[in-house]
Amino acid sequence: MSKIVLGVFFLLLCLGAHAQSNELAITAGGQFPINNTFDTNAGFAVQANFAHRIFYVPLAGIYFELPVVVGPKNVLDLPSGSNYSSLFVAPGLKFKFAPEFPVSPYFAFGGGWARYKEDSSFGDQTHDQGVFDFAGGVDLKVAPFISVRGEVRDFYTGSPSFTGIPSGSGRQHNIVPSGGLVLRF
Repeated sequence: MSKIVLGVFFLLLCLGAHAQSNELAITAGGQFPINNTFDTNAGFAVQANFAHRIFYVPLAGIYFELPVVVGPKNVLDLPSGSNYSSLFVAPGLKFKFAPEFPVSPYFAFGGGWARYKEDSSFGDQTHDQGVFDFAGGVDLKVAPFISVRGEVRDFYTGSPSFTGIPSGSGRQHNIVPSGGLVLRF
């Protein structure tokens, strides 16, 4: 009898998790650019992330995700005092472990588009580049349809070309640790 009750419990748990195949997360944190060509200070970043589950087995799920991250202002360490903003859009795949459990770790990767917009005394300039991103995080369920998320994401791009800085062929990491809420539906 206990095997039947346990089987029905796990079946209901899986069906409840299967019904929640979408996630919408809003997180906020910092953006920490790491570049070998020039120095920049950390800035604020906010992220919206939509994910749709495309494959599911009881202890794992694969999601298509669309993260959009905005860094509204970073300060360059230059005499001109230039600022720049950044936008990253990098669709990809997320692999989530134990999505129906109270604690669900995951990792993700993808690729897409990055935009850097410089605001300096010399005028505004925009630089578009390709981006590769990878992330890791954990969701903690606090209610049937709501989770708290902690995540670290790295957007890896070409080194942006700003006024007063020799353009190089280097690369730039944009580390974005963030936390926020997830709505599952």
